[in-house]
Amino acid sequence: MSNLNINYNHLEINLRECGSDWFASQCHGLICARLSVLGPSSLGLCLEQIFEHTDEETPKLKICKENINDLFKMTWSQLDGRQSDFEIFLPDHDDLIKDRTASLSQWCDGFLHGIVTGKNTEKLKELLNKEPINIVIKDMVEMTRASVDDSFDDEENEKFYTEIYEYIRVSIQLIYEELTDFRETIKIDIH
Repeated sequence: MSNLNINYNHLEINLRECGSDWFASQCHGLICARLSVLGPSSLGLCLEQIFEHTDEETPKLKICKENINDLFKMTWSQLDGRQSDFEIFLPDHDDLIKDRTASLSQWCDGFLHGIVTGKNTEKLKELLNKEPINIVIKDMVEMTRASVDDSFDDEENEKFYTEIYEYIRVSIQLIYEELTDFRETIKIDIH
């Protein structure tokens, strides 16, 4: 479900080869959270978190960082464009439903990590505890435990997956919009 120019499986392999303990979907969740809270100035924080445990001498590190940089730019363009073309970076629809569900769960984990880590001002904490953001955050906590129910057939599991995917996709755009004024005050404070 991705129209991004970065191949999900290639990024996943590159992250493993670099020694990062982040999954590709988790990276995208982190990026979405950081963009929602801090805007495009948050790239350095994302790179720092994703590659925190990697060896700087790892040969694929430069390529991997470039991939994350590209993913960051494309995601920011999608969110900031406000044209509803935002997509969650996950494995292709052809992948097994169990793998896609696990990646969606990892995506939520990355998003939550990005929302709650770092310097959170009282104003941000207040915004995160207000509706609708607090509801989405609670739902995401539940979604980190998502799995495929073997008692349902593939068609039913696909339906549930699609509903959850759409809920998250729309919710992230909503959170991005809800935090617009906060991001603007951060820009002013930085300059």
